[in-house]
Amino acid sequence: MWTTLESVIEQVYYWFMGTGRESSEGPQVRIRSVVSSLAALSAEGLTEVERVEAVAALESLKGATAAAQARLTAAAVVDREQLGEDSRSVRADLALARRCSPTLADQHVGVARALVEEMPSTMAALERGEISERRATIVVRETACLSRDHRAEVDRRLADCIGSMGDKALAAAARRAGAALDAESLAERNRRVVASRRVSVRPAADGMAWLSILGPLKEVVGAHVALTAEEGRRHVIDPDLPADEWEAAAAAARADTRGKGAWLADRALQLISGRAPDQPQPVEVHLVMTDRTLLPAAFGGTAPVDDVAVLPGWGPVPGCEARASVADALDSGAGVWLRRLFTDPSGRDLVGMDSTRRRFQGGLRRFLELRDPACRIPWCDAPAVQTDHTTAVHAGGATSAANGEGLCQRHNLVKELNGWHVRVESTGLDGTGPHGIRIQTPTGRVHDSTAPPILGEGWVAPSADLPTTDDVGERFDDWLEHAHEGHFWAA
Repeated sequence: MWTTLESVIEQVYYWFMGTGRESSEGPQVRIRSVVSSLAALSAEGLTEVERVEAVAALESLKGATAAAQARLTAAAVVDREQLGEDSRSVRADLALARRCSPTLADQHVGVARALVEEMPSTMAALERGEISERRATIVVRETACLSRDHRAEVDRRLADCIGSMGDKALAAAARRAGAALDAESLAERNRRVVASRRVSVRPAADGMAWLSILGPLKEVVGAHVALTAEEGRRHVIDPDLPADEWEAAAAAARADTRGKGAWLADRALQLISGRAPDQPQPVEVHLVMTDRTLLPAAFGGTAPVDDVAVLPGWGPVPGCEARASVADALDSGAGVWLRRLFTDPSGRDLVGMDSTRRRFQGGLRRFLELRDPACRIPWCDAPAVQTDHTTAVHAGGATSAANGEGLCQRHNLVKELNGWHVRVESTGLDGTGPHGIRIQTPTGRVHDSTAPPILGEGWVAPSADLPTTDDVGERFDDWLEHAHEGHFWAA
């Protein structure tokens, strides 16, 4: 095994040139040999200067590697299209090969084709390792609205300076060059992009989440200015109020110790949801937690080691916050439903659930939604909006939890294309492990997918010395029967 930087660079040369001692092997074998050599590269015995130079050389290698990926990606898609065939299959295969979502893979395909077919100077800079894949993508993105000829001209104009600018400067330069060539196309792009306005939610750290609004600049800035102006008036008290009302308002102002950012966030969420201050969120939220987390008093009052709950599809929240959410709903008079979920002895894998629940239809579908909150195709991460048979019904597949899987719409269609094969490897219902499926792509690549733990990856099983549900089952049922009578239902 080669362990010096010089030997790795020598091996990379043989990989790109396809000559010398490695010439009898396929490209994938030579590339994997390079990966192994890089893994064995040691920093021992190198000076600080040599280490920094090695980092710079490896950065150039990343750029050259991205260029090679672009050439191969573009060729794979173009060949399929020239044959008059659907390119969805090869795009999905490329997504698995790059270990990314299909949406991101589509972006890689678009960038690859633009670099190979329309932007030779940017592609050459990437091949030489002078720019990163990120910066090549920036140039492609900022020239997307231009014609083929104008994009090529922007590519030519930036050729001499593309390797010396930062990300923001490069994006601005590409926009200026494009506007100078075709200002109308840039204006039309700005008009069209208004149609993409949207609201999105994504999880953040520590039980928080981001609510984002993408809209026209003047509208968004105007809303922020109005909200900020209201915050500036929150401690202003009308001097004409009667004395008793003035004192009450002053006391309320003194009690509000929230910072500006916290107040703005609280007020924005109240306005969007239509709630009054301190009113619990009325929308049903599926909160998954263990019995010990929900009712520690029924288990000796000791919080378990896995004192955490999960919002399916979003992530974990501390057990204390989950219990507080249930308590708030109870105090407000809202109904709280409990659904029993059955796991294997380890508590990791969901193996069953109550088959019926009042005001609920489709218990099997809900089971699959809980077990597979995200698409089961590796690295997709899209919400599993569709449930489907792993083995099709016409091929003898049963409509069961073992033969079901949650998929995004795109992968549900892709797996029906020629050359795709999916089969169940583990049912997840016999106590031998989680539900598992195996996907084989048209190129013969095999990928395995395992259902995540019901409480999400990173979950830790309870300590063996904690009492089991069977040990305190009678006490647990008594608690459910009497606690908050009229507000708790066990479905």
